[in-house]
Amino acid sequence: MSPHKYFISTAIWIAVLFLFLRCTNNPEVVRQINRIDSLPVEQRENIHLVYTDSGLKKFEMKAPVVAYFDDQQNPKLEFKEGIQVWFFDPEGRVESELSAGYAIRYPTLAKWEAMKNVIFVNRKMEKLETDHLIWEESSEKIYSEKKVTVTTPNEIIVGEGFEADQYFNTYKIKRVTGEILLEDET
Repeated sequence: MSPHKYFISTAIWIAVLFLFLRCTNNPEVVRQINRIDSLPVEQRENIHLVYTDSGLKKFEMKAPVVAYFDDQQNPKLEFKEGIQVWFFDPEGRVESELSAGYAIRYPTLAKWEAMKNVIFVNRKMEKLETDHLIWEESSEKIYSEKKVTVTTPNEIIVGEGFEADQYFNTYKIKRVTGEILLEDET
C-alpha cells in the first residue's frame, strides 16, 4: 500500500472513530422520550363519583373523561374535558357548585387544581370566576393567586387572589382592583 493510500485510509478510520465517539445521547432526553408514566394507565368516561365521610355526603362529582397517571412520585387524575362538583352541607343540601373546563387531582396530596373557565357558585348565589383555583381537601380551603371576579346580588368585585372555605360561605378577595355596586331594580 502506498504511503498516500495508507494516510487516507488511516484518516478515514480516525474520522469514523471520532464520529462514533462524539455521537452520544443525552440520558435525560432519552428518559423523557421513553417515560411510560407520561401515558395514562387507565382512562374512564362518564364518571359520576359520590364522596361520603362518616355516612355523610361531602361532595359529588361528574366528568366526561378522567385519565389516571401512575407516576410513582406524584400520581394524578386528569380531567381534560372538565368537571362539575357539588359540595353538600351536613343536612345533605347542596351548599356550593364548582365547574371547570380542565382539572387535575393529586391523590397523595389531597389537592385539586381547576383551570379554564372556573365558576364557583354558593347557596347565596354569589359567583366566583377565575382561570385557576386550588382546592385543598384536608383543610377544606380553596384559593387562587390569579385574577378573580366575584359577583354578588349587590356588587361585582375584581381582584388578584382569593381564599375561601370549600362551601364558598366565607371568603376574602386579595388585592381588590375594582368594585361595582349594582342598583336594585325594584
